[in-house]
Amino acid sequence: MLATLATLAVVLGVVAAEITTKQLPQPAQEFIKEYFAKDQVKKIRMHRHHSGNTYNVLFTDGSKINFDSKGQWTKIKLRNDSIPVEIIPEYITTYVWEQYPNMLIMSIEQEGQGHEVELSDGTELTFNPKGNVVKID
Repeated sequence: MLATLATLAVVLGVVAAEITTKQLPQPAQEFIKEYFAKDQVKKIRMHRHHSGNTYNVLFTDGSKINFDSKGQWTKIKLRNDSIPVEIIPEYITTYVWEQYPNMLIMSIEQEGQGHEVELSDGTELTFNPKGNVVKID
């Protein structure tokens, strides 16, 4: 069974390995140091793809950050805190503060040129590249 999974990973072009913080791309290291220095990293997985590596950082509290091959975040999901406002595009914070004044942004994901965010009450908002809300769940 293990050999079958390994073969499938090779066929799909995906290989995962556990790495250290120092093995992350420099921009990812700096991002963690600047915004999440107080959080303890539990483990980091590097996924090798034909198109480049991606990185999944898991913190001891269950929070997660995904980075692309250049070390730019692609998804941030926090368990016990809101996303730092400096990370979030201004059009998103403005919309959330106006429409959901008592909610915190707990998760943000880059989708193409747009973003999807999850609020502390579970509401999901999808923004297009122009900053307009195109979906509310």
